[in-house]
Amino acid sequence: MSLQSILSIAETVSIQDHKFAGQMLSRNMRISTSEILTVQPFQFTIKPMNYLQYSTNRGVLSALRTADRITEQYINFGTTGWLNYIKYQGDMSSVQANATTIEVGTTGKNIILGTLPAITSTLYIVKTGDFIQIDRYAYIATADVQRGGASTVTIPVHRTIMTTVSAQSPAVIGQYGTTTSLGGSTYTGVTFPVVLRDYPTYTLVPMTNDSFIQWDGAFNAYEVVL
Repeated sequence: MSLQSILSIAETVSIQDHKFAGQMLSRNMRISTSEILTVQPFQFTIKPMNYLQYSTNRGVLSALRTADRITEQYINFGTTGWLNYIKYQGDMSSVQANATTIEVGTTGKNIILGTLPAITSTLYIVKTGDFIQIDRYAYIATADVQRGGASTVTIPVHRTIMTTVSAQSPAVIGQYGTTTSLGGSTYTGVTFPVVLRDYPTYTLVPMTNDSFIQWDGAFNAYEVVL
């Protein structure tokens, strides 16, 4: 629970999820752009609170020390005060969202979602910005998608699908659904496998019979793409 504990009490969380793009400005002031195709990993800069009590958080420090910048960790926004980042926006209930499935044919930048609920065709299965996880990886919907009348819907997403979908599998949408095993455990809702790139130093600030933990910077977590 090391990095997850830090996320839970973070002051701010900065997120980088954009493309790797290049720009060139010519001498006549015309700009041209290009995209270098990458896995477009999520990056999180987590600014921790500086007033954790040392005596009650030595276990958190130990877990961080053990993982360091080497071992994969998992951050789940749904179990923290940061739920709003991945919170589902569509019109399905929790039961209906939990029942949906990722279908064969999911490829490129399109997710095929099946086992849909019997709701009005104009209601939304997902809205722009909703998160859907397949295997280890999360994807963000880039359009509002209505139920319609078909047995499946196609959801365009922000990056290329990195898992070969060879059989129907349960979907994870926002805070709903159960992930595949990550590090030997499953999680409820979208969960990111990350490794720390920046691990700040801590200083003990004295208080009566104890100390506060003060950090000299932020934790920078980088999505692990296999």
